[in-house]
Amino acid sequence: MLSVQGMQQATIHTGMFMQALAAHQAGNDKLVNFYVERFPPELRKAYDAWLAQKPFENPNADPHPFVSKLYETPGTRQAAEANARAANSLEEARKAGTVSGQYLANTVLFATVLFFASASSRFEQRRVRVVAFAFAVTVFLFAVVRTAMLPL
Repeated sequence: MLSVQGMQQATIHTGMFMQALAAHQAGNDKLVNFYVERFPPELRKAYDAWLAQKPFENPNADPHPFVSKLYETPGTRQAAEANARAANSLEEARKAGTVSGQYLANTVLFATVLFFASASSRFEQRRVRVVAFAFAVTVFLFAVVRTAMLPL
């Protein structure tokens, strides 16, 4: 949005400059002053720097005051900063999403532990009970280690 607003302002500034230039070409200094006095500060600064190059006599002068060394499109810097902040926020959100997914996976592991620990007492064969309980303990230890390794 900032870049769009900046481009809109640059379009208005360009129009104002073109009107002032047309008035200058017509020899109407009063109209030139009318436009120049209404230039916003950033355009006035670029215009004055451009005029200091004597563009009407000097063929090596910049062709207009909108070259990057004289004029910065309004909102460009703010848009770039906002994009950088958005990229940082997006990266933080991705990291947080990854961590939350890991916590969710650990929750599933702990639910699996509860299932096998409670189911192990219902089996009739001792060997099956021991294997189910050992599996529950193993998954529990794995889930505890995974949880301990996650950020808070």
